[in-house]
Amino acid sequence: MAECLNIPTALLQDKRLSLSDIRVYAALSQRADEGHKCSTTRKEIEQMSGVQRVSRHTQNLSRLGHIRIDKAGEGNKNTYILLEGLDEMKPPEKITIKQFQEQFIEYSSGAHTNKTRKTYETAFREFVRVEGDRSMDSFSVREVEHFLSVKKVEASEWTSRKYYIALRSAFEKAAQWNLIKENPFRKAKKPRPPEAIPAFFNEKELRLFVSVIENRDFRELCITAVLTGLRLGELLSLSWKDIDFDSKVILIQNSKAFTTKSKRSRAVPMSDDLCQMLIERKRNLRNEAETVFHDAKGKQLKEGTASQRFKRYVRRAGLNDKLHFHSLRHSFASALVMSGVSLYAVQKLLGHSHSETTEIYSHLSPQQLHKEVNGLAARFRIQREQEN
Repeated sequence: MAECLNIPTALLQDKRLSLSDIRVYAALSQRADEGHKCSTTRKEIEQMSGVQRVSRHTQNLSRLGHIRIDKAGEGNKNTYILLEGLDEMKPPEKITIKQFQEQFIEYSSGAHTNKTRKTYETAFREFVRVEGDRSMDSFSVREVEHFLSVKKVEASEWTSRKYYIALRSAFEKAAQWNLIKENPFRKAKKPRPPEAIPAFFNEKELRLFVSVIENRDFRELCITAVLTGLRLGELLSLSWKDIDFDSKVILIQNSKAFTTKSKRSRAVPMSDDLCQMLIERKRNLRNEAETVFHDAKGKQLKEGTASQRFKRYVRRAGLNDKLHFHSLRHSFASALVMSGVSLYAVQKLLGHSHSETTEIYSHLSPQQLHKEVNGLAARFRIQREQEN
């Protein structure tokens, strides 16, 4: 390996680069050979640069023409070529959808959750299957609309919408990276499936469902879900240190092993009954598990296992087969809305980033809407009396 390369003047003068971008470039230069070639892993770059999620910075350096990322080598290593000179620093003129997919998924692995990354991978795979592996700049709104219509027929309007959202975001990144002039998904209309009421338990169904769960650990998991509205992943990753029994609050936050869907932390209040149930659960611990909910050996439950067990109890109770674990979250939200709690408050409790997501429950609050309308009518009557 050669001595550390001098950082090019063009890189230092590039106002589009952050300090972290430059630190990552400097770390690469320390490992580069005489041909400016560096073979290393993201973890090694993180250790040398002190920068986390380096893939976003290597992608930025590549997009702006300061490095070139070749195919991965052995042992999960990528090969980086440090570029110098304006001719070398021009981004490639042509790139296929599969080549872009490879670059974007590498970026996504550092910027998004595993679940989101897998959604992108599926969307790309289906898009290439339907439209073919072609140059990125050859796709127009015609191909986008054809793809969406095919997925609507093959799967559903919901699937078409999901792929639209994922690919529009990915192509937007391609436009930011100067790989395409404009995002063709922007000109295509987002699929809008008919409004569907999410399946949820009513009071009678919920009592019946809980009564057939003979396993106390799983029963308490379900009770906690319906009394907090937490997602299954949030529940299974919940640690005892995240529960403040004095304030009766559960803190949902990011950790090394878990990232929230919105990547934001939130505090969820506990009812007195739930707080007491969890206090007793902690008091009766049979092992040293850090997580609140786990299997008999103290290991963290897998989401798939919990979902399958949930469905088994639903069928045992003879309830609607469309009910799934997420229905407990819907039940929490539905009960609040029908009790007159504002959609804004429900949005905060559920941790929704956008109010549109919470609006699926708006049809459940007619009494609250009547209250608001009557209040408005009362104000108008006062105004009329004053005018008379």
